[in-house]
Amino acid sequence: MADALRAPRQDRSRDKLERIYQAAVALLVEGGWDAVTVGDVERRSGVSRGTFYLRFPHREALLDYVAQRLIDTVNQAHDEAFSEARAVGATTLDAAVRAAVRATAGLFRRHGPVLLRLNRGERGGAGAEAMNRLSRDFRSVLAPVTGADPARRAPLEFAMQLVLSMVNSEIHPRVTFTEHVARDWDAFVDELGDAVTCYLRSRIPGA
Repeated sequence: MADALRAPRQDRSRDKLERIYQAAVALLVEGGWDAVTVGDVERRSGVSRGTFYLRFPHREALLDYVAQRLIDTVNQAHDEAFSEARAVGATTLDAAVRAAVRATAGLFRRHGPVLLRLNRGERGGAGAEAMNRLSRDFRSVLAPVTGADPARRAPLEFAMQLVLSMVNSEIHPRVTFTEHVARDWDAFVDELGDAVTCYLRSRIPGA
C-alpha cells in the first residue's frame, strides 16, 4: 500500500485525499466493496479523475488504502474501548456486564457499518477477525466473575450477539412504535446491561 499510494505533501492535497477516502467509505457502507468504483468516488468526492490517479495508480490501490485505514481505525477504537472496560476492575457480574456491554455497544455504534463490510470476499478476512476479537474481549472482561469454564462460552457468546442485535436495532430501527418511549443512549445501554445480567445469571449459576 505504501508504494501504491502517493503521499500528499500539501494541505490541499491532504484535503482531497480525505475527501476521496470519506467518499469511498460511504460507498462501501452503502453497497459493499463492489460499489467503490473510481467513477462513483470521483462523483461523491468532487475530486477529478486526474487528481485521483495522482494519488492512486489504480482502483485496487484505493481499496487497499481504505481497507488498511479502516482496520487501523477500528483496532484503535477497539483497544481504547476494552482498555477502559478492563480498567473498571469489576468484581461483580453486574459491574462486569456493564463494562463489557458499554465497550461493545459503543464500538459497534461508531463502527458497526464498517465492521460488517471489512471482508473483501475472502474467507476469514479482516471483518471476521474483528468480530472474533470483539467476542474474545467481551468474554475476557466477564471472565474474572464468570470463570473460564468452556461450558460457559455459549451463553457468553449469545450475550454478545444479543448486545450487537439490540444496538443495531436501536441505531437502525426497522419497526417504528408510535407510542415508543424515547431513551437516550446511556439509558439504553444501562437497560441492555440489566437484561444481559439477568440472562447470564439464569445460565451461569453462582456468577
